[in-house]
Amino acid sequence: MSCKIFAALSAMPILLSLQVAAFAQTTASAPKTIDVTGHGDSSAKPDLMALSFAVTTRSDSADECTRKESETSQRVVSALKATLGDSAKVSTADFSFNPNIEYGNGNATPTPSTMRAEEPPATWEFKADVNVFADSMQPLGDLIETGLAAGATSVGQSGISQMPDEQDATAPAVPRALVGSASTYSNGGVAYQRLKRMYYISLSVVAQGTSPPDSFRKGTVVVDRVEAALKKQIGARGRVEVTDFAVTEINPQQRPGFSQYQPPPPPQPQRKVYDAQMTVSAETPKLELLGPTVEAAVKAGAARLNQVSFTLKDDSSARKEAIEKASADAKAKAETLASSMGVKLKEILRISTNAQARPYVVYGNQYLGGMSSGVASMHSGSVSSPQQAQMPVTPREVSFSADVNVTYQIE
Repeated sequence: MSCKIFAALSAMPILLSLQVAAFAQTTASAPKTIDVTGHGDSSAKPDLMALSFAVTTRSDSADECTRKESETSQRVVSALKATLGDSAKVSTADFSFNPNIEYGNGNATPTPSTMRAEEPPATWEFKADVNVFADSMQPLGDLIETGLAAGATSVGQSGISQMPDEQDATAPAVPRALVGSASTYSNGGVAYQRLKRMYYISLSVVAQGTSPPDSFRKGTVVVDRVEAALKKQIGARGRVEVTDFAVTEINPQQRPGFSQYQPPPPPQPQRKVYDAQMTVSAETPKLELLGPTVEAAVKAGAARLNQVSFTLKDDSSARKEAIEKASADAKAKAETLASSMGVKLKEILRISTNAQARPYVVYGNQYLGGMSSGVASMHSGSVSSPQQAQMPVTPREVSFSADVNVTYQIE
């Protein structure tokens, strides 16, 4: 047995020698490299202009507010199409609707701290959202009043959503990348559902109770009532669904029974008003019509010009030029570095690039600052002549930058 142990120990240096040799061979075979980064810039004269306008409405009535917002937005869209012609692409987006309260200036007398003799059970709160979708903005005002009258406590989010036009359970889901345009899609012969634009308002329901079941029971009664009222009014023109319900315990510091300082109540409200806003955008190759386009939109009811962006319809030439310059810069750097270090360049092992266009953007306040006083007077109620509404600045060239990262093998 001792002979076997001796033989095993005698073989160990040989095994270790083989492993060290293999490691040395692997290390020696790893290529020597250098990494360089090249940068290139190019520019081109812009041939595409994108304008963004804000249309805002304020009214004492929710129905009147949504009606005015719809009418004004349509007037702005029609004015843009008439000014820019068939070559322009005009669209609306980012609709929002919010109730607000205008307060007075009076301040109430602060209420002193209070102490309860006994702490009652913890208070629980139920919250749920009831969303109503309509095929236009017109019925939203009446739907809000109906929901609040049925027990909803407040108006939450609002906006525009894309929804399937036909409720077909057998149709595949619409891919996320395709959401945004109302059309029917196919992929390899598989049909997808048609999408349509829907306007929605979210109504919140809040109910409190002495326990989770108590608050839940109270809340669901109100939710059912609000949902039924909205469904009855919207009918086949839309849909109603309940989302995001929860039951939570109120903060212990807010429970009755704790010593609490009652802050002064807010000033008494003067009136409740409703605000609506929508973005109207236009895209056109007619850069020379910037001044008349802004004038037409403001005259039709646009509240302000958000921004003007000058870019390229096709940036392939500018991209190619920037990448070629970046590649030449990387190669020159590699050759200089190799020469200074006394090594030779061999083949390229890795290469990557990142190219990005930089549109020229003029914001609304910059545009108005460069316009004549006659054009700026459009915002005070008067509209200047087309001769005064000239583009205040000549759009600069659109820049394009590229970076190329290269790994060279050297010897």
